[in-house]
Amino acid sequence: MTVMFVLGTSVGLTGLLTRDTSGETGLPPALGWAGMIPCLAGAVAVALLWRRPRLT
Repeated sequence: MTVMFVLGTSVGLTGLLTRDTSGETGLPPALGWAGMIPCLAGAVAVALLWRRPRLT
């Protein structure tokens, strides 16, 4: 799960930060940030997986 989160975040950041030959980003900024939204869900899922279970 953690590896998939890192890979997904890497893909999202690549889409967000890749520059075109004109110097502008390859994707419009709104589309690049939309690609980062699933990374937020992944971060929550990884945080919940790595959290220590509560002793009841």
